[in-house]
Amino acid sequence: MGAIAAYNKYGDRTEVTDKSLRGTKEALETLLAYLGRSLAEAVNPTIERILSSATTLPDGTVKEVKATTILKELNGEAFLDDVSTFVNSEIEELLFYRNLLHARVQWSMWAKRISRGVFALLILQGVFTFYFVAEKILGRSVTPVVLLVTFSVSAVVVGFCVVCAGAMLHHHDQISEYRDKVL
Repeated sequence: MGAIAAYNKYGDRTEVTDKSLRGTKEALETLLAYLGRSLAEAVNPTIERILSSATTLPDGTVKEVKATTILKELNGEAFLDDVSTFVNSEIEELLFYRNLLHARVQWSMWAKRISRGVFALLILQGVFTFYFVAEKILGRSVTPVVLLVTFSVSAVVVGFCVVCAGAMLHHHDQISEYRDKVL
């Protein structure tokens, strides 16, 4: 019966995934948009230097930018300083993004493992139940070795599921922490 209850809770990951990761996508998108705007602001001086050497039409429209000018600026010290300034000023947000993404991937991995573990437990319990009923119908007694093996195998799978649930909770807590810092 415990295997059936666990399967109802963890077998289908759709609901669990939706509950646990609902705001994660929004947080990642918000953080990525912020980082994109910050990077654009940081490299704006480089873009201005490139455009200042471009050929323009009388109305101010850029007609031509030489590839050598672009390469010179992007390989130059000023551009590297702009990017370095961005990284140094936004290091915390970059780490939040990385850690939130990592926690989401890890949570998903453990959710998949617990789902498969619970499914395996359900199958094992079904096989064991069928075996014990068949033995009872045939009038044979079940040996203590068979009982020990069935309980041992079940205990190992249950232990695996408990470890998976603990890991899921750990990564869910990380997701919540990082999501709260971002949103």
